[in-house]
Order: sequence, then structure tokens, then C-alpha cells
Amino acid sequence: MPPTPRTRILGASLRNARIEANFGLRELARRIGVAPAMLSSWEQARRAPSLADVAGILGAIGAVGNARRDILRIAEGTAEQCWVVRGTPGSPARTIALVAHNESAQSIVTWDPFAMPEVLRIPRPHPDTQSAQLEAFVTDRALRDGITNPSQNLRSLARAAAGSRSLTLHVVPADVAWQAGLTTAFDRYSMNSGESVVYCGQRDLGIFTVDPRETGSSYDADIELVRQIAGHHGKTLRCPPTSGSPLAS
Repeated sequence: MPPTPRTRILGASLRNARIEANFGLRELARRIGVAPAMLSSWEQARRAPSLADVAGILGAIGAVGNARRDILRIAEGTAEQCWVVRGTPGSPARTIALVAHNESAQSIVTWDPFAMPEVLRIPRPHPDTQSAQLEAFVTDRALRDGITNPSQNLRSLARAAAGSRSLTLHVVPADVAWQAGLTTAFDRYSMNSGESVVYCGQRDLGIFTVDPRETGSSYDADIELVRQIAGHHGKTLRCPPTSGSPLAS
């Protein structure tokens, strides 16, 4: 069974907590009495640890307070198909959750009708490693608002967001997209394990859920529609991984 969003977020949270506590993988595995391969499988979301296992990890690394409470809360129901992450865009909890899915995805489609997509704004902890192909749709108004440095332009923004991954950045007219009813921001992650996960970010929380592709998804229709608008009315930049200059079309 593929990992749920909650399992992925738990694994990333445990790995992040271990690194912040300055524990190596083998050292922590020895301290809690499991094989390093088992601990790695928990952090990589290949297996879900029990609540007792998670409590043991947190005790071994000395996690206390809100950090301990939040991770235990994630671990209480890893089989659930959705997870609500509390916090504003850029907060540690949302960043960890997005990075966990970014690093486990084959490809990502992101659309935000009013602002720069959140996935373009989060820091990448391993920028030199290959990651998911990213197709991003932004509006011309969000782009103008997002570029505050006069020396920055669309090409430099695309290059910074691409890094070592392949990025296709579409700029679409806001009024055309809004008139077509495309007013809800979302990311759709096509995961290496075969399923799709949809993320909807709001002001104070983000929601991850498994996309029921077998019954048809409204997100497929929205993606196709915004692609059509981009093709007829927009501008597209394609950035190969670690490329010098984006290619415009």
C-alpha cells in the first residue's frame, strides 16, 4: 500500500528532528534498538512506525514541548488519507510537509490564481539533487506582485525556482483565468509510488489528500483548462535542470 500524506510528513518530521538534534542515522538506530535500515524506512515513509516507536525516537533525541506534541499527533493516525497542516505559508510545519512530497514525487503541477505558488517559494534543503519535474501556472498579476526587486525578472525567477529540476513556468492573464472559474489554488503531486496527492494551501493551514483518480478528478479538468488558457493567451518558459538560461516559447 502506498504511503499516505500523513506517513510522508511523519517521516520527514522525524528526519528533520533527528538532524536538528545532531544525531546520525546509525547512532540513533543503535540508541533505540532498531536496525539503521528500519529507521531509514520510517524516515523515507517506506514503512510507518508505531506510536511507541515514534515516542522512543523523540525520547532518545530529547524532543520536548510543541515539537514532540506535533510529531506524536501526526503519528496517531498514519493510515488516514488526508492531513491538515497548521501554520502559515513558509512556516516550518508546512515547509516540511511540502518538501516531503516534493522529494517523493515524479512530477508536480501547481496553480495559484492570486499569488506565487507556495512550492516555488519554499527553500529546497537539497538543491543539488534531482527532484520532481515541476509545471507551474502563475497569473500576470501575481507575478508583478511577487517581483519586488527591480533587477529581478521572469527569467531570473524561473531560474531560481528551477534549480536542479525541470521547470515549465506558464504566465496566464489573471482576468481570463478568473472568468473561467479557476479561483482555487492547488498542487497535484504524481508520486513515485503511483498515486496522486493534492495539496490546497490556505492562509493558516494546508490540506493534503489522496486524489481519487479512479473516479475522475476535478483537478484534471482544471489543469487542462489552465493549460489551454496558457497556450492561447499566456507565455511559457522552460528551464532544463541546472540550465543556464530558460528557453522561452
